[in-house]
Amino acid sequence: MTRGRVYLKPKKGEWIESTQLLYDMGFEFPYGNGLKLVSGFLRKQLESKKKLDIWLKSLFQVWDKDGYIVGKDDQVSFLLGFDNVPQIDGVGDDYSYIMNCSSDRDKIYVVGKEFIIEKNEMIVLSFSRVVMRIRRQTGKTNLLFNEDEVTICTEALDFYSRIFIGQYDNIVSRLSLSLNDSTLLFDKRYVCEHILLAIRGIIMRDTDLDRYGFSASLGIWSDHTDIRAINSYDIQQVMRYNLAYAKHPEGGYTVDFKKPLINGNLPVIKCSCENAKEAFVETVTCTSSHLQILDDALMIFYHLHSVNIRELFEYYTDDELALELAGLVEKLLSGIKPDRQFVEEIKKIRKKVICAGGVFSEEK
Repeated sequence: MTRGRVYLKPKKGEWIESTQLLYDMGFEFPYGNGLKLVSGFLRKQLESKKKLDIWLKSLFQVWDKDGYIVGKDDQVSFLLGFDNVPQIDGVGDDYSYIMNCSSDRDKIYVVGKEFIIEKNEMIVLSFSRVVMRIRRQTGKTNLLFNEDEVTICTEALDFYSRIFIGQYDNIVSRLSLSLNDSTLLFDKRYVCEHILLAIRGIIMRDTDLDRYGFSASLGIWSDHTDIRAINSYDIQQVMRYNLAYAKHPEGGYTVDFKKPLINGNLPVIKCSCENAKEAFVETVTCTSSHLQILDDALMIFYHLHSVNIRELFEYYTDDELALELAGLVEKLLSGIKPDRQFVEEIKKIRKKVICAGGVFSEEK
């Protein structure tokens, strides 16, 4: 088991230190939280102390060698605030992450040596030695996806936006589709749906969705719909449209062939498809804002297919009652075994997106 330490400085305020024992925390490991830390840093979800606490607590999970999460009762985490810049002298952890998410450059001390850390930059230490610097990517980025990866991305974007508009029935229906034996959900589905309706009533109390059934929604272009859902739908439309016409230039009659209707506040992503060695490859050109939406969608999709229902909802709300109910749904579905191969595919795609969001430089 490796040990890691995290130091963060949000947009405003003091440095915050968090310490946690982790299994395989390093960025290059297949399990652990290195990727989550990098992703969270690049997405800069540190607007408030409350959000920061929720984010940190969601990061610290211990994984066993098979990729399963160890029970939370066996984990220890704590947060400490301090005023001075971090003194890293003698840190014995395998990895330390120094994350400057403020608007100004700052400095840290590693074994007595001063290091300047620019705004929106992360320094990764291993045994008190600086091994990597990561800074937020600017401008546009090209991502290459094969056909299966495009399918997973569009499904993730679709699910991500549907939860925003209240279509919680997708949680149960998508899990049903992923099961070899759908009877596993049959006796629990009714109870889960009613709990999910209660969660929707709490999160969307300011809408009139309570008057309608489980499959009702705000609508993707409603005035009440979160802009992230609309942006997600825009990206999804463009990706599926380009792949559909690359495979069938003559056109077709399904929704994939309908010209995208853009209603978000982000510029339209650019996509191009080509047939390389009898396999379709799609190049997606997007900004860091698009990458954030795609990363979030893949993260939510990962939690769904890992049956981490509470963590799925922690992205959408911080209401404790709603999260307790989401935890109850998770317990009801605990007998469902995740499709580990599919979960791994989601993780691989998300790693590609995360790496596209930052510039990594190795320290000699």
